[in-house]
Amino acid sequence: MKNLLSIFAFVAALAAGPAMAAPATPLYRLVATIPLGGGVKWDYLHFDPATDRVYVSHGDEVTVVNARTGRVIGALADLPGSHGIAVDPVSKLVYADSAGRSVLVAFNPSTLAPVASAPVLDDADGVSYDPFSRQIFVSGGDGDGFTPVSTVTGKAARNIDLGTSPEFHVADGKGSVFVDLVDASEIARIDTVTDKVSATWPVAPCAHPKGLAIDPGTRRLFASCANGVGVVVDADSGKVLAALPIGKGTDAARFDPAHDRFLASNGDGTLSVIAERGPDDFSLLGTVKTAPGARTMAIDPATGRVFLVTAKVTKIIPPADPSDHPHYVYAPGSLRLLVFDPAG
Repeated sequence: MKNLLSIFAFVAALAAGPAMAAPATPLYRLVATIPLGGGVKWDYLHFDPATDRVYVSHGDEVTVVNARTGRVIGALADLPGSHGIAVDPVSKLVYADSAGRSVLVAFNPSTLAPVASAPVLDDADGVSYDPFSRQIFVSGGDGDGFTPVSTVTGKAARNIDLGTSPEFHVADGKGSVFVDLVDASEIARIDTVTDKVSATWPVAPCAHPKGLAIDPGTRRLFASCANGVGVVVDADSGKVLAALPIGKGTDAARFDPAHDRFLASNGDGTLSVIAERGPDDFSLLGTVKTAPGARTMAIDPATGRVFLVTAKVTKIIPPADPSDHPHYVYAPGSLRLLVFDPAG
């Protein structure tokens, strides 16, 4: 009952227009801006700890950046409608999808050349790796489901029907993948042994969950939502444990194990920082100013370094709904990677 009352109180405060928390000292500082060029329609970022590389999906390719030096190494090419990226730590192959071709492509990390492909559902979007089953999961936005692809055989298994459009997804490493069901405002749990849905949970007061992260130690999920709310969910019961205000236009969430934080990157040019002080103790630590359009991100789990991507804004189109964030028009070729380090 206490948790429910807290959530109701949060909703009432949100309606009154709460101010974002502003820490006395900066939480993060911008340490690098790396020009990427190319298409300014972008989506997921992925950081690979084994190689210290950042993969940035945009246009018809995935740009590969050395996170230590900031040097652009090259690109995973010929991926019209590029969206998600994952790395198999066993084979070292890099996987990226193409919505335009409805395929998942495996790339050699040394040469960045394609070595294999598998068919996936229409509107291929998010990509995640499950170490328990050694499968890559690819969400199909228009296909209303998942395609599992074995990293051992390279073959796609039978599609998993979700009945609605999926968004971000994460694995717990113990046989479950969790996925945002954006239109249904729910989170689904996939059993990666059977490749079937094992549970579906509503996540009110979150509307249209977009980003999703997990703390595998406490088994807490964090979903960043389109209505300016972030919710913490028990990964075993599906119970909503906390609801907190975040920025507008969110499209990604990450967990920082180095600092016990959940992060939500938001298109309004903010990074919402949620402190996890215990399995049931969460609070908004602060809001970091980033750049308009910086709605997707990756994180280095060892240091907490945050990678965001955006481009130069040339025009701001006000939203039809005042509660939404503006739509931005970007200058061609102006895509850039922003690197933020924790201040302490």
